[in-house]
Amino acid sequence: MLTPSLQIKLESVKKLIRRNARNHLENLLLKLHPADIATIIKNLNELDRKKIWNILSGKSILPSVILELDESQIIELFNTMAPSEIARILDEMESDDAAGILRLFDEEKVKDIMQYMEKEELNIVEELLQYPTDSAGSIMNPNYFALNEDLTVKEATKLLHKAEDLEMVFYLYVIDSEKHLVGVISLRQLILNPPDKKLKDIMTKEVIKVNVNTDREEVAKIVERYDILAVPVVDNEDILVGIITVDDIIDVIREETTEDIYKMAGTTEDELMLGNKSFKVAKVRFPWLLITFFGELISGLVIHFFHGKVQDFAILVSFMPLIMAMGGNVGSQSATILIRGVALGKVTIGDIYKVIFKEIRVGMIMGVILGSILAFVAPFFSKDRQLGLIVGIAMFFAITFAAFTGAFVPAMLIKLKLDPAVASSPFISTLNDITGLTIYFTVSIILLNMFI
Repeated sequence: MLTPSLQIKLESVKKLIRRNARNHLENLLLKLHPADIATIIKNLNELDRKKIWNILSGKSILPSVILELDESQIIELFNTMAPSEIARILDEMESDDAAGILRLFDEEKVKDIMQYMEKEELNIVEELLQYPTDSAGSIMNPNYFALNEDLTVKEATKLLHKAEDLEMVFYLYVIDSEKHLVGVISLRQLILNPPDKKLKDIMTKEVIKVNVNTDREEVAKIVERYDILAVPVVDNEDILVGIITVDDIIDVIREETTEDIYKMAGTTEDELMLGNKSFKVAKVRFPWLLITFFGELISGLVIHFFHGKVQDFAILVSFMPLIMAMGGNVGSQSATILIRGVALGKVTIGDIYKVIFKEIRVGMIMGVILGSILAFVAPFFSKDRQLGLIVGIAMFFAITFAAFTGAFVPAMLIKLKLDPAVASSPFISTLNDITGLTIYFTVSIILLNMFI
């Protein structure tokens, strides 16, 4: 985000680039925080970005700047660099960050890069790449700090002073002789206890932890639920293998939310990595649009089917766009509430049916209100109050069913352990166009034949 202060710096960077004032530009950039440099880079054109990369090349700040960039910009940068140069940059990063970046590239490019990486770093990165992309193991930092349970507070403090290069927050994890995670101690506990006290006597034995195979979205929920700054990661034998810090969790939350938003729009984040490649972007969007296309063709068949039955009651056709729009909107609202509720942990699997019934009740309330408005407005079109009442009742049923569909479809996907976000906007809107029109025409015709 460009703050007023950062906007001024951006303009200064642009001016220095135009003047080709390399030394002044370098001095300005090196005084900035890596996150601010990344924000400035994001707001430059491709040619100016290349000039910034040339200046930052070889500088110690470069890896930190890269980690603040979007995935598409990281790919753009690394595609212009030799594998040996990329390897040098990755060697300066934390292992989990290096592994995360390597996951952005195809297998062949990864092999080219890894052959130039330092052996120690390479072994750790290769191990991290073995874990599934969405698992806790894939985002953990294996360079953690841990203390043996038999150490005294004094001995632990001495080791703590030597641990400056290891990933550590305000928690000290305690392990036994076989590296099993057995407890946790806060820095405050360590400071306040007598020097001769053993760690196993003061540690908290109930440790909040996750398995290497735990989904990273679940890890984010655990960190949020317990308000902790880091969570230890253990393998299937309860051996401590790494930790995940809150900065990684923030990245996970952002990525998962972004992924859901793209799915709701019927596309994927891959589109951002394609830049201005219009045909490839169209290829990403096309599948969902094709589903919508055929769905709307079915809607056309529904209209065609009822055409002969409603030709004497043209008012029904007049309100058809209204039914489609309201059904789609109500369904999307219900789907969004359920999906986000599950994503945020506010709705559990056991609550799903309660949510469905709640959405049906909400749909009925909105159906009564909207149906009443339509019943009042419709006579101005047809001069027939009875006909207005009929279309109002039909709308009530269409809206109620749309609310049910919006909650039921993602609920079933959740039950089947599929991503419910794919059932959002395009899919739900199209489905409710079909069902909404069917219900609207069916109910209207039944009532028309009964009362007119």
